[in-house]
Amino acid sequence: MTAFMLACYLGGVAQGTIYFRSVNDCIYYTKYLNEQQYKDETGQTIIYECICKLIPQVNEKKVRVY
Repeated sequence: MTAFMLACYLGGVAQGTIYFRSVNDCIYYTKYLNEQQYKDETGQTIIYECICKLIPQVNEKKVRVY
């Protein structure tokens, strides 16, 4: 099965992924999660970045696809 992976990074470090059947669902969540900002304990601004990526083959028995 083909799926679309929403991958989110915090300061360049991968924080999590979720898989969707529909590119529209993936893009919807990307729009609302991408570019959120917060300041860490040192006062540095860290940006939450999310991208939507096509994954040509996903094993549905090992990965939950929404």
